[in-house]
Order: sequence, then structure tokens, then C-alpha cells
Amino acid sequence: MKVVLKKDKFGRFIADNKNISLDDYLLQSDSESENESETATDRLKQHPIKLMLRAIGTPKIILNKTKRLAITLFNTFYYPAMKKRLNRLKEIGFIEQIPSQKQLWFGAYDMLRYFISPGAASYYKTKNINFTFHQILRFLNDPSGISDPIGIRVPRDTIICHLLEVVHANPVYDLQLLDQFDDGLDEMEKQTKQMLDKIHPRYNSIMAITEDVNYHQNLLDYVKKYRTNPAERQMVRASGMAREDAYFLLAECMFGTLVSAFRYFNRLPNNFSDLLKHVKNNPKINPVYCDEWILEQFYEKDLL
Repeated sequence: MKVVLKKDKFGRFIADNKNISLDDYLLQSDSESENESETATDRLKQHPIKLMLRAIGTPKIILNKTKRLAITLFNTFYYPAMKKRLNRLKEIGFIEQIPSQKQLWFGAYDMLRYFISPGAASYYKTKNINFTFHQILRFLNDPSGISDPIGIRVPRDTIICHLLEVVHANPVYDLQLLDQFDDGLDEMEKQTKQMLDKIHPRYNSIMAITEDVNYHQNLLDYVKKYRTNPAERQMVRASGMAREDAYFLLAECMFGTLVSAFRYFNRLPNNFSDLLKHVKNNPKINPVYCDEWILEQFYEKDLL
């Protein structure tokens, strides 16, 4: 099936799973773990108590992240604020139709159980990182960053902090979220440079979580490419053994970009009874809610 990339309101081609090849994932090796001793940060070296204290940060940092958590909670329960964000994403061209609140909540749950959690757990296993403790560190560093899996309720700097602290399997979704804000991508590039120069206000706490010393340079290089051409080949990271499961890989293809994720959300049932049945009956992602062009690649390779 021939698919055509659309352009956003700025005239840029939109990053989508339409320009994803399964080979980008299937051929991705785990070679990065071979030289772990050379790339390891304090996250892999320091005592857990010290890492926790670093993640908590100074009183000024605590005040800042408490404020951002309050904003996230406000946006969660004050629908007009959330709708403004969603309308902005629709205006840009990322969303064709705004999902209902029910579809958003259950879609976020699907994203967590099908993609985010299994992918992260598999990746951290290759790094000998305890997945549960890693989430504790993330919560201490930025509680708003783990309170909204789909990122439509959090402040700009929460998205940026999330990108800086977590070695992403693919940062495209979050970069698209930053287009909710006029200066989102400008600030992303600026703060990534600050991390590399070790002058970021939260450098100490972020580096208590980020396990790969090369990550911020790789991220900066990709952000620059993305800003020039969002349809640039996506920055795909090794993901442990998770991609050996075809259903995980399908979820990764659907939730890796905001554009494809929201298409998935809109295909979900729109009443609680059917959504609850969906949760119960679909322990793995259901291809019915996925894009045809992605499914074709899976069928061609006899993966499904």
C-alpha cells in the first residue's frame, strides 16, 4: 500500500509511522550494551540512597516540580485546559479527530501495558537496572513526568525533563508534544545543550537517572535533524528482547509517534462497557485498531 506523508501547518512533513520500516527495528542491535563500562553514568555506579537524594534535588527544584505537578493535576481535571492542548495539536495537523475522554484514558492504559512498560523493562534488564527502583527515581525527580502517559496535560518543561532523563526508544512522540508550545523545540535544543555543557539547573538530578553518557549528544543531533525535517529517519534505540514479540513491535509502531497513537485512540470503542471488555479480552494489542500500512509489513514478514 502506497502511503503519503502529510504536512503540518508549518509546511513540514509530519513524522509518522507511515515512513517507518520494520527493518529499522528488526535490524537494531543491542551492541550499545557491549561497551557499558565506557558509557555508564553515575546511575549505574552510585549507591541507591545517594541517587535518591540527587533525584529529590534542592529546595528550589522541589518547589519547581511541585508547581508542575499542580499544573498537571489541574489540566487533568479541568477539561477546557486539556481541550486547548488537543485543539492546538489538531490545528498543527497531528490529530485528525480529537478522541473522547474515555478513549484517551483507555488509550493511555493500552500505551502503558502494550508498549511503555514492557519495552522499558526489557531494555533496563539489559542494563542490569532494577525497573521498579528506576521508576522511583523518576518519581522523585519529576512526579508530573509519570502522571500522564500521553503527555497532553503536563507543562512544557516536564516533557523536556522526561526526554532528558529517560533514554528513549524513540523520542518522536514527545518532540511532537512540544509543538503544543511555541518555544517547545527551541527550549528542547537549548536545554539539551545545557546538559552537555553540565550547566542545566537540574543536571545533577537528571544524571542520577540517565544511564547512557552518550544519550544527550545523540538526542541533540536528532533534535536538530528533526527540526529541519521531522520525517527524518527516527532515532530508534535497542530495546532488549521485547521486539522478539511481534505484538510488542506492533504496539511500538503504533505508539511511537503522536500521530499514529491518536489514530489508535480514535479507533477504540467509545463506551465504558465495550472499553472494559476490550481491556479484559485483549492482553496484547489488537490489530483491528492498528494502521493498515503497518499491518501489511507484518503480514509480508509472517510476523502475525
